[in-house]
Amino acid sequence: MQLVCFDTETTGLDVQKEHIIQLSLVKIETSDWSVIDQRDWYILPEGEFTIPAEAEAVHHISKPFLLENGVSLRSVYNDFIAFTKGCDFLSYNGNGYDAPILHYNLKRLGLEFSFEGRTWYDALLLERIHTAGMVDENGEKVRNNLTAAYTRYYGHPFEGAHNSLDDVMATIEVFKAQITAHGWKWAQRDEFGFICFDRWLTKKGSYYYLTQGAHKGESIESMMRIDKSYLDWIINKCQWTDDQTREIIDKVLRGDVQCTKETPKTPSRGKKRPKGTISEADLSLF
Repeated sequence: MQLVCFDTETTGLDVQKEHIIQLSLVKIETSDWSVIDQRDWYILPEGEFTIPAEAEAVHHISKPFLLENGVSLRSVYNDFIAFTKGCDFLSYNGNGYDAPILHYNLKRLGLEFSFEGRTWYDALLLERIHTAGMVDENGEKVRNNLTAAYTRYYGHPFEGAHNSLDDVMATIEVFKAQITAHGWKWAQRDEFGFICFDRWLTKKGSYYYLTQGAHKGESIESMMRIDKSYLDWIINKCQWTDDQTREIIDKVLRGDVQCTKETPKTPSRGKKRPKGTISEADLSLF
């Protein structure tokens, strides 16, 4: 199987507003973990942009450097589409960050890319499963950033952290170690078939669940009984809700999807209630 591992460096953390300034892709063959091909672009955003000092301190990419060496995302778009055609993806926190910010950067330029019909392996989510319940020498929960994970498997940190190409190569090594330790079946999760651009939802089986807010862990269907007004707020008043989430929730509100039988039939405000049909272990991933 061929996978494209990808990573970005950006001007900030807001996936809907910030700009990608480095995009790295490495295509691998998972039967022997060999590198087939790679792309590494410094991206010059179109229009006005700034790189905050705190962001530059992390990735060391300056605006003068981009003005001299950067290429537009529009100019590499066709190569990106051809490079990733027919491939599933791998990342480290890409499902929660890099994939959404790629979506919004392409969307601002009027460029299309289908995020559906692919598997999006996220080694960070898998590492959280791997380290569940683990503590360090101080009795504190172990860290799961890329450097910590790489060091856990290989006994030393990798060089070049926060350069997206180096991060991609480290992610491949971490994922390789995860699969070697647990097998491919362990890495197959429903969540990896769905990218939520605004990070409101995750998907398990046929159902979508809230991953944040007061009702984190509830399925959309159960919210019809528990607090329908909260769904109304998400799709009508929340400033960062994406059209993708609005469409999914709206199908439930219109009655296009039947409610699950497992969820509470009446609200239970102020009382501890079961979190829909998603487990606490699943919730801990988000």
